[in-house]
Amino acid sequence: MNFPFYIAKRYLFSKKSHNAINVISAISVCGVALATLALVCTLSVFNGFQDLVATFFTAFDPELKITAVTGKVFDGQDQRIEALRRMPEVAVFSESLEENAMVQYKDRQTMAVIKGIEDNFEDLTAIDSILFGRGQFVLHDEVVDYAIPGIELVSILGTGIKFLDPLEIYAPKRGAKVNMANPAPAFMPPIYIPADWFSR
Repeated sequence: MNFPFYIAKRYLFSKKSHNAINVISAISVCGVALATLALVCTLSVFNGFQDLVATFFTAFDPELKITAVTGKVFDGQDQRIEALRRMPEVAVFSESLEENAMVQYKDRQTMAVIKGIEDNFEDLTAIDSILFGRGQFVLHDEVVDYAIPGIELVSILGTGIKFLDPLEIYAPKRGAKVNMANPAPAFMPPIYIPADWFSR
């Protein structure tokens, strides 16, 4: 038997006429146990909060984001936006636009969130850490604009890693009401975009 454990056992469970020491020792053990339990529970809760908050952010989110209070868009030439753009503390400033749209590839279609970004978006976020593919990160060239579908969208549409047929994107017109009998007038003409990368 371990000698320190033997001494502790004799000290805690010895039979004495005056058991004040045993009572004080039991209270101390209970106090330390409760404090340790509270500490473990607190750290577990904070760890859960950290994981929860981390799920709210992705590689697409910058350190500071400005969004519209009402509606989906605001004037990018506003004086306040221009003042933020000229601040020396702002290293990179990039504008983006998100919209729900229908994406079609051959005979498959699904709803997706389309995000239009500027050329310096790669400098603003760590998007290159979630991309699969080879070659240079290209958003557009002299001929066409490119898309980067997510891996879930690739799986739903069945495009595969390399595909030649473009994606057809149907975006709704802003402020237009959809008539279920004839929904075509409520959508913009389809946009045909090839994809050279995809993200996980």
